[in-house]
Amino acid sequence: MSENTTVAISYAKAVRDLAADAGQAKQWSETLAGLAAVAQNPDMVAFLGDEARSRDARVAGFVKVVEDAVDKQALNLVRLLGENDRLGILPEVAAEFEKLRAEAERRIVASVVSAKPLTDEQSNQIKTALGKRLDRTVELESTVDEDLIGGAIIRAGDLLIDGSMRGELEHLAVQMSR
Repeated sequence: MSENTTVAISYAKAVRDLAADAGQAKQWSETLAGLAAVAQNPDMVAFLGDEARSRDARVAGFVKVVEDAVDKQALNLVRLLGENDRLGILPEVAAEFEKLRAEAERRIVASVVSAKPLTDEQSNQIKTALGKRLDRTVELESTVDEDLIGGAIIRAGDLLIDGSMRGELEHLAVQMSR
């Protein structure tokens, strides 16, 4: 785990605790997503990386861009990150906060890559089966990859289920080469 990720987790936990006390998890999700988008903007990346400017000037510039869109607590977070030269980790803070929020709300996002588009019935069956197995509410993100030939690959957290024809053929080739 990188140092930035470790630090981002600490900030995300602090925001989670703050949001939980006020019942504002959804609002913080939206706020962090917006701050992360600003931090990832190429012009802002260049601005924050310009060491010819003082750290205070870079922080003030970032605050100026976001101050009308966020509340006082979010501005305090921005200032704290800026004082510690960590505005660039806002996208990681947002991502880690979403993981913590999903865990607290007992939900998980599963990705399904299938050879053909899933029907509503197939999506619902996958959600139900994964929900029972993981004891979570499941949200599906599905994509199509015709190279799978048939079947699907499902990823949910650390769980990987490869039910694709391509995966089966690769497994068979390994077995036959032994």
